[in-house]
Amino acid sequence: MKLGFYLRLAIDGMRKNSRLYVPYLLTCSGMVTIFYILGGLSHTQVINTMRGGDTIAMVLMLGCIVLAVFSAIFLFYANSFLVRRRNKEFGLYNILGMNKVNISRILVIETTLTALVSLIVGLAVGLLLSKLAELILVRMAGEISGYSFWIDPSSLIATVIVFGMIFALLLLVSLARISLSKPLDLLRSEATGEKPPKANFLFALAGLLILGAAYYMALSIETPLAAIGVFFTAVLMVIIATYLLFVAGSVALCRLLQKNKKYYYRPEHFVSVSSMVFRMKRNGAGLASICVLATMVLVMLSSTSCLYFGGEGHIRGNYPYDIMLRVHYADASECNDRSLSEISAAALKEAEGREKNVVSYSIYLTDGLLTDGVIDVNGVDRKKNAELVLNNVRSVGIISLADYNRIAGTNETLSENEALVWSSDKPYSAKTIAFDGCETVKNVRTVKKLPFKISTRQTIVTLLVVVVPDWEEFTGEITRYIDKLNDDTEHSLIDGTYEQYVCFDLSGTDENSQIEMARRVEQSVASTTSVGFLWRAADSFAENKSEFFGMYGALFFLGIALSIVFIAAAALIIYYKQLSEGYEDQGRFCIMQKVGMTGREIKKTVESQVLTVFFAPLILAGLHLAFAFPFVNKMLNIIASSDPVLLTVTNLSCFLLFSLFYIFVYRQTARAYYNIVSDMDVNRQ
Repeated sequence: MKLGFYLRLAIDGMRKNSRLYVPYLLTCSGMVTIFYILGGLSHTQVINTMRGGDTIAMVLMLGCIVLAVFSAIFLFYANSFLVRRRNKEFGLYNILGMNKVNISRILVIETTLTALVSLIVGLAVGLLLSKLAELILVRMAGEISGYSFWIDPSSLIATVIVFGMIFALLLLVSLARISLSKPLDLLRSEATGEKPPKANFLFALAGLLILGAAYYMALSIETPLAAIGVFFTAVLMVIIATYLLFVAGSVALCRLLQKNKKYYYRPEHFVSVSSMVFRMKRNGAGLASICVLATMVLVMLSSTSCLYFGGEGHIRGNYPYDIMLRVHYADASECNDRSLSEISAAALKEAEGREKNVVSYSIYLTDGLLTDGVIDVNGVDRKKNAELVLNNVRSVGIISLADYNRIAGTNETLSENEALVWSSDKPYSAKTIAFDGCETVKNVRTVKKLPFKISTRQTIVTLLVVVVPDWEEFTGEITRYIDKLNDDTEHSLIDGTYEQYVCFDLSGTDENSQIEMARRVEQSVASTTSVGFLWRAADSFAENKSEFFGMYGALFFLGIALSIVFIAAAALIIYYKQLSEGYEDQGRFCIMQKVGMTGREIKKTVESQVLTVFFAPLILAGLHLAFAFPFVNKMLNIIASSDPVLLTVTNLSCFLLFSLFYIFVYRQTARAYYNIVSDMDVNRQ
């Protein structure tokens, strides 16, 4: 046989199955488009010259890897559905005289055509949209982009190689399936029934228990550190529970519906429930996959949008002043009023009179476990009790009463055994505060608000600020105890640091001027002071804002791009699920029409069947998102300070938008299902 004959058969087969191939080609092309755009953006000169451009490029490259892996997995699923739908056609070719080599040639041509169309269309659209994507990303990062058009040859080559390999693997798997199958099996593949699975209430109960345990973990976690420890465990438990509930629980649900006579013995429910029972095992796995994909989309979009839109508040929490000078000392001997005065003068000299809201203070920083008003800084004990660390660890900053009064403009007094305590989280509740191994115990007077803004970038745990009258004596006692603990161990597990801060805002300066001033302040402190510090660093709000929006703008952009892919994948799974079930039910509905079932009753039955199972993944995904809220909120606090109100708004907004999309897909797929099983469509066959 000539090549043209196989080509004609391949094209004719794809054309006759356009209802299956068109969505598949569109999805493949879309994945190629997004892969090229992500790869191209990671190499473009505009991104590489931005502040934080290296981080943006790294995030986009990680997105390419995730997209490549997901594309391979998902396209294997979609391709297996296409080949399965063509089994009867290939079996007929085999009966009419074609051997498996001839059929394999048709598959090779079809896969080649699919790959070429996907790559050509995908790359063409990618090239057209690449500049728009660059403008959007650069705008998200707070920068300005030019309008020059660019083509990245390395991304073009990488896209062709990656998707060429995926299509090659798809072809090998399809050829293996054809070579191992028998002609009669291919002809009977669509007529092969599935035994109705038994309702496994034990597995359904296990799914409920596992899901309940995962929800409890999410709700009971108190600190961000604890969230890190159980994140992957909780995610795995939710995925396992979702599949158990949809595979075993859906069968149990159908059995319960059959026992409900008022519901089951109605025309629109009787046929739909009966047909679902026969394929619910396979149906349940597809619904679980849709639910997992929907949850991934909702969590990814809501969290990245919360990070991005809440960025300004987060940066101000970490960098509350325009310029923040931090000087680190080896011990208390150099960290005194003289050195603070000297570095303040050197820093403010560079401000040239434009400074305002000036704050300077000395602080001793350490961390430990808070239990009943006692801070345990013993790193050996901490290592042995990991659970206690996750829930009780605190960062502690100790400042002098003199610095506090100078900053606040007050005349606060404290006795030798008193201290003021402020907490960055809920108010400090204990009546005293002390350090384990130290004799000094302070009676606490709680401070609701500090007279100055303090950076929270030092720690992801609760910060306690302790104001004492005898700063040198109190911190010296803690330092001696920590040194003793470190001497008694092989490795230094505990640390306490002496630092000084000089912070101020600026008037009449733009962001570039602030960044340049921070560099001048750092150089001035190093060159004009005689202070014996270990190191110094000057940060500006403007520079960190630029880096933050570069990083999280890229994450938000990546979240949108991957969400588009995941949504398209979920839609295609739903579409193929409906088509496959439509073709399976076509004969049944034809028989039902012959015995008197009307078109209106068919439509009601279709709506009943679709509604019974179609919205279950959306409802459960919404439930996953709701119970994951406190968990996600604490995880975001590790990356950046999270705003619960903003996270609530983004969660609700994302769920609403996804629900609207889901309803649209429902209407389209229900219409496709009805067209297949309806009288008109049957008569065409």
